[in-house]
Amino acid sequence: ITNGKLRGLPSLSLITAFLAVAMSACVPGPSEGPYLGDSWARPADKMVMVYVPGGKFEMGSTDGDPDEQPVHTVALDGFWVDQTEVTNAQFAAFLNARGNQEEGGVAWLDLQDDDCLIERAGGEFRPKSGYADHPVIEVSWYGAAAYCEWVGSRLPTEAEWEYAARGTEGRIYPWGNVFDCLRGNFREGSPCIDGYVKTAPVGSFPAGASWCDALDMAGNVWEWVADWYGYRDYSFGRQVSPTGPSSGEYRVQRGGSFHFGLYTARGANRNSHRPVYTDYNGGFRCVRGSE
Repeated sequence: ITNGKLRGLPSLSLITAFLAVAMSACVPGPSEGPYLGDSWARPADKMVMVYVPGGKFEMGSTDGDPDEQPVHTVALDGFWVDQTEVTNAQFAAFLNARGNQEEGGVAWLDLQDDDCLIERAGGEFRPKSGYADHPVIEVSWYGAAAYCEWVGSRLPTEAEWEYAARGTEGRIYPWGNVFDCLRGNFREGSPCIDGYVKTAPVGSFPAGASWCDALDMAGNVWEWVADWYGYRDYSFGRQVSPTGPSSGEYRVQRGGSFHFGLYTARGANRNSHRPVYTDYNGGFRCVRGSE
């Protein structure tokens, strides 16, 4: 010790700097991923979700209906999307937990329709024999939204749905730009038969996968999305995570169904119905954010 100072030892400033570096090394940085190709099973219903990385794409089409125009740039954050449509087995489990509640003046699921593939027996809801892995049908928009909330997810926006189907390349169909009836469950307008009279088990057409590995985004059943329908709700210019009109009379459906062919199978094609509507070729899938 000389003049009250330690000799041969680092100064306090050097020690402080060293500790700051050491402590910063112990603090975890931003988590890596997820990435395109990643998937996980949602705990609530075991649905496999695939990751859709954020990006920009051209939404709409100049070759389709007037309500698909104008083509405009949309930017989206990354999100997870159900790899397939929600099945009868999954929706029956939801009904057993929540009951077939009425919303908007209708039940979530139209059990009275002969086409419905879920039945109630012995006080429990169950898929009809042989249809457990087929997409749920005869479900209202309210029922679809309630299911997605129950499993910790939500219905996709129109933009999210179209982006998951078409990607940054702007594919006409999920798999590419040439219609192929063997890549999905189609009927009318199709040049070949796929072996299914109505719905097919989800994931039956892996060759029809979109760029993010989402299946059945063309054909099988129409899919409810979150947005209200607006005939001229598309606008020029860049949009960031659009959610559609703030109100309306109809909700949007996407993806076509087994009842149709190449035109409605286009990723930009839009359909709409009142949210109370149920039908033998309408179902849904869910999404959730990347957080």
